[in-house]
Amino acid sequence: MLKMANAYGVSEAELNIAKQQAARRAELRKEFIKQKTNPWKNAAEAGYVFDPAMQKFTSMKATHFQLFKPNRSNSLFGIFAVVVPMLTYGYLIYNERTAREAKIRSGETKYRERMFKLA
Repeated sequence: MLKMANAYGVSEAELNIAKQQAARRAELRKEFIKQKTNPWKNAAEAGYVFDPAMQKFTSMKATHFQLFKPNRSNSLFGIFAVVVPMLTYGYLIYNERTAREAKIRSGETKYRERMFKLA
């Protein structure tokens, strides 16, 4: 007879872990709905269910920049993610424009073939 775990391509231990997680999620969801629909339970919080984990997450997001500590990895990330691409892009644009300007001034590019014309 085919076992349930083999039918899904996972081991028996992984299937048991997934079942435990699903049961835990269902229980937490049931408790949340129970608290959310109780009109007297959360009257002090304006009807919202107070979740300490969500409060901690929101507080950390609000004070993220106040608690920021610069270090070597932050600095290197800022340099390589912001400064280096900007300088590289500027250098490429400068080279392309100077090459185009040199072709225009030497007469290799006709006025008719220019990209931006006055007339």
